[in-house]
Amino acid sequence: MVKKTRIDLAVGQARAAELVKRYRDRLVEHDRIPPDRALRLACQAYAEGYVYVTAAPGQVWKRSVQQGTAADRLLVLSFDQSWEGRTVLCEYLGGEYDELLLEELRDHYTLHSWPADDGGEPVWGAPGADDEPDRDRDRY
Repeated sequence: MVKKTRIDLAVGQARAAELVKRYRDRLVEHDRIPPDRALRLACQAYAEGYVYVTAAPGQVWKRSVQQGTAADRLLVLSFDQSWEGRTVLCEYLGGEYDELLLEELRDHYTLHSWPADDGGEPVWGAPGADDEPDRDRDRY
């Protein structure tokens, strides 16, 4: 099993609580799930890093097993719902673009950081990130 980054380490406790609350509200409104059960489901989805809930544009994901290449980190640009399944358009640290299935993102990457707000920039030095200096910190 691949170790996932806790959402609160990537975005902080206050924003993690806000994300859980918004997902809970969506479950209550759209799926008509009782609020207490919706809260448990929302907490579980974020705690387990359920990629269909947690993945969002602006996030930086780090390869679970580093290979020393530009593909070790990627920036999520957008999503696409295609006949193959839900995919993510991403930009690798080296400037190349690719489209990955969300399952590939889940299986080979962990959430590294998320913008400070909806219009924010990716935060390379997020709490819980690796301690080694990042030569390409200002890439994005």
